[in-house]
Amino acid sequence: MSCCNILYLVPFFIFCSFSLRCNAVQSDIDCLKSIKDSLEDPLNILATSWKFDTQTEGFICKFTGVQCWHPDENKVLSLSLPDMGLVGEFPRGIQNCTSLSSLDLSSNKLYGTIPFDISKLIPFIVDIDLSNNRFSGEIPVNIANCSYLNNLKLENNNLVGQIPPEIGLLDRIKTFNVSNNRLTGPVPHFTNATFAAESYANNSGLCGSHLNLCLTPRVANDHTLFISGFVTGWSIFTLLGMYLFFFCFPCVKKIRLLIKKRTKVMVIDGIKWPQVKEVNNDPKILKLEKIVTRMSFMELSKATSNFSQENEIGKGMLGKVYKALVPNGWTVAIKRLQSYENLEEEFVSEITTLGSLRHPNLVPLIGFCSERDERLLVYKYMPNGSLHEWLHSTYDKARLLDFPLRVKIVVGVAKALAWLHDGGNFHVVHSNISTQCILLDENFDPKLSNFWEATLAKTNDIDSNLILLPIVESLDFTTYKKDVYRFGVVLLELLTGKESYQLSCSSLNFSSSSFASPLDVDKLLLGQGFDAMVMQLLELASNCMKFIPDQRPTMRQVYQTLAAIARMDDQIGDLDIELHED
Repeated sequence: MSCCNILYLVPFFIFCSFSLRCNAVQSDIDCLKSIKDSLEDPLNILATSWKFDTQTEGFICKFTGVQCWHPDENKVLSLSLPDMGLVGEFPRGIQNCTSLSSLDLSSNKLYGTIPFDISKLIPFIVDIDLSNNRFSGEIPVNIANCSYLNNLKLENNNLVGQIPPEIGLLDRIKTFNVSNNRLTGPVPHFTNATFAAESYANNSGLCGSHLNLCLTPRVANDHTLFISGFVTGWSIFTLLGMYLFFFCFPCVKKIRLLIKKRTKVMVIDGIKWPQVKEVNNDPKILKLEKIVTRMSFMELSKATSNFSQENEIGKGMLGKVYKALVPNGWTVAIKRLQSYENLEEEFVSEITTLGSLRHPNLVPLIGFCSERDERLLVYKYMPNGSLHEWLHSTYDKARLLDFPLRVKIVVGVAKALAWLHDGGNFHVVHSNISTQCILLDENFDPKLSNFWEATLAKTNDIDSNLILLPIVESLDFTTYKKDVYRFGVVLLELLTGKESYQLSCSSLNFSSSSFASPLDVDKLLLGQGFDAMVMQLLELASNCMKFIPDQRPTMRQVYQTLAAIARMDDQIGDLDIELHED
């Protein structure tokens, strides 16, 4: 291994030594072991897939039904085990999966009661699907403490009793289904959602909402009527007296104002925010919630110490970016859009485009906030910042980016763009590719960000209810080639170490032999045994930046060319060179 390779790996290993994402998380391993041991597995699905005889990094992330926050870690994000014939009670060992946000145990043969303390077992859960099982007993009141819950599916079980009215206070709930049980009593009143009668179907004892009216017992006799009238009259008299006392006497008014002034508020940037969650029922915001989880401004403000300068990690065209640790233990990057500019269109575009896409080389958008004039976007934190910082901030940083690492980065970017351009049932043009929008995770894998200028082509598979911006019927040829040109600029930045403004077509003559020579290449890349490959990449960059758009290759062709170049030398490493759809 070369000296440069060792140098750039040193900070990575240091980072991993302090990060749970890089180290095997023993609690999550114990979690899956406990689940496997507590459930009968007649189809041998878990027995075949869940093997704990190896302790390699991220090994549990390859288990059937297990999804991790990152494939190279052992921290479980989602557990999906539907229709596997599993038998047993609800696995309490699941509490050791401390970052679990999605749980699907539907269509199995699970029995017993739903845990009374379920919010303590899975405190950060967003999706719960226990449908089509044999659960009995009552729905626990404690489930209303799962404050992040978006989807709750309990249909086709043997649940009895009343639906806890506290469930109606779950202000993020989008899906709720308890049909085909033996529930009784009134259905909850949800503060931010309305559910059709189908969600309660085949529960003969339920009433209210879209169902039959809930009837109250008739008055038994005149004595009861007298008592009811007396109590009602006394209550009215008492309320009238209290109103006169509190609102009509001057001294009491002063006391009430003093109490009001002492009500706790949080002051952020000179604005007083009451310490209660503001509810925004704008139909546009409710549609965005179907794509990405809505988060509270107070939560994000607290996580960033009121957006303090100490937590600020960057500043872009739309606003400042802050690093924060949210309650479930994830480290995130929070982009706070500038409030003095009208960025509503960019805000919605970022959510509807990036929020709907999933690919290993796209930065995950995990939440948003829209309250008053505040617009915030929450992403997974990328510990190695942007590619631009590594190339152009200091010589020491640029020196750590040796040729194999630069090829790894550019292959990942090309792979993402090829997938966006021709993803099957969608077509997306990024329109803003640059080294500033290419972020690097702990493994220096590239992640595309900044989709607020992206263009989405209409297809038959797009859900029109989720698209809030005008979309085009189809993208023309030259629109795709804008991304190809900008990718060529990024590739030249990696090869020459020059800023993008120095790499326009007017300043570089690609057909001349003087440009296609090692003299124009970053001196850090010369003499390392890669000169022939560097020349091939220079030629590819020149093809991407040709003046006439139809003379430029497609991104799929660019990716295939890069993959072929990467195969030429074993020192490039084991690159994933398949263009798969995620």
